[in-house]
Amino acid sequence: MKKCSRCRSEILEGQLVCPECGKPQRSPRRVRCRYCGGISSQGLQVCPHCGEQLKQDWLRPSLIFLGLVVIVALVMISGPRLLRGVEGFRPAQAIDTIQAMVSDVPVLVDVPSLTPSLTPSITPSPTSTPTSTPVPSVTPSPTLTPRPTDTPTATPTHTPSPTPTRTRRPVTATPRPPTATPLPTAAAPAPLTPEDGSSYGEGAIIRLAWQSFYTLSPDECYLLTVSYVQGGARVDLPVCVQETQWWVDDGLYLQADQETGRAYHWSVRVVRKDVNEDGSVSYVSLGPSSEEWTFYWR
Repeated sequence: MKKCSRCRSEILEGQLVCPECGKPQRSPRRVRCRYCGGISSQGLQVCPHCGEQLKQDWLRPSLIFLGLVVIVALVMISGPRLLRGVEGFRPAQAIDTIQAMVSDVPVLVDVPSLTPSLTPSITPSPTSTPTSTPVPSVTPSPTLTPRPTDTPTATPTHTPSPTPTRTRRPVTATPRPPTATPLPTAAAPAPLTPEDGSSYGEGAIIRLAWQSFYTLSPDECYLLTVSYVQGGARVDLPVCVQETQWWVDDGLYLQADQETGRAYHWSVRVVRKDVNEDGSVSYVSLGPSSEEWTFYWR
């Protein structure tokens, strides 16, 4: 029996969520039947849908191996040719060939060659001698005596009376409570198989299936709850799946008390998975639960 990697609790085969801490588990491997196309557990030898023998798919590995052999053969055939071509390339010979081709082309325009002088001669420019400019003498102008100006008489100003101001009372805004976003409502799934009250024996392959017209989001799933009485106490086994079916694990056989007739009850509803801050997973119900059906596994 497997154990949870977080809390080390024992987990039955086929459980996708740990019943103790809620940690998601790896889903069991599935295999597709070559006759009817149904998907079933890899450990089965007979297809539960059509009853044919489940055979391993050998065609795909054979095609992959054949493709690898063809690629290796092409590399071994064309590799030496490419290597000889790279080794035979001579950069110097290619440059000489291009220069010979250029020398055979007639020159249409004669471009004179310019020979730069190594020591250019610099001719100094004549320096102009500044000429002194005579400064004119300033003749003082006569000083004018200012006339006395009349002193203006001060005009009495009117002092305005203070205007009474009206005091406004501050308006206190009453905060409104935030409006909660309503969650989408999903209709209750309808159980299909097995029929209510069905009975099975040892080695039976039991498939729980239901019908739902709700489209799941990536963070939503069908929460299937399988309940039975063991040692006089009720045991609830929650399983979160994305499909509308679930194969009952063989480990549940004879887990229910004989006094109850080995009865197993099951129901399903649509939930949303929420991951808490501590890493645990909780489920928020998006609709009512289906009817609770019962099957007996003696």
